[in-house]
Amino acid sequence: MPVVMRKLEVAQTGVLNAGDAHSKAMSLDIAEGVDVLVELLGATSVAALGGVQETRAVQQWINGDREPQRAHTLRFALQLSLMISTYATREVVRAWFHGSNPNLNDATPLALLRDQPLETVQVPLMVAARSFAGRDGAT
Repeated sequence: MPVVMRKLEVAQTGVLNAGDAHSKAMSLDIAEGVDVLVELLGATSVAALGGVQETRAVQQWINGDREPQRAHTLRFALQLSLMISTYATREVVRAWFHGSNPNLNDATPLALLRDQPLETVQVPLMVAARSFAGRDGAT
């Protein structure tokens, strides 16, 4: 199966609630998870989430040439992305990560994940993602 088709298949597995998105994000090999995250958010955003300056490192993670040091943050970002992508387009997922969010005191999800310890932002980010995904009756 072509890589692009495989990435889209993983990213578009139907409606995912928080638990399903968590299971999907945790069950993927980190290289495949990063690949799907790049498909959803773009390499520059994934680099920022992973704490690196260059997208070359992201490609190395995908190729298995290097392990991301912030794999837990990347997996959580994948979980959030999968939740939102079941109800919205890739462009909306990217906008959610980059946009000022009133549920996060007007911070952007990407900046919080990039700049704060995951354990301090995980719960507010999940609440914000559930709120956004649930705006049309999703859970």
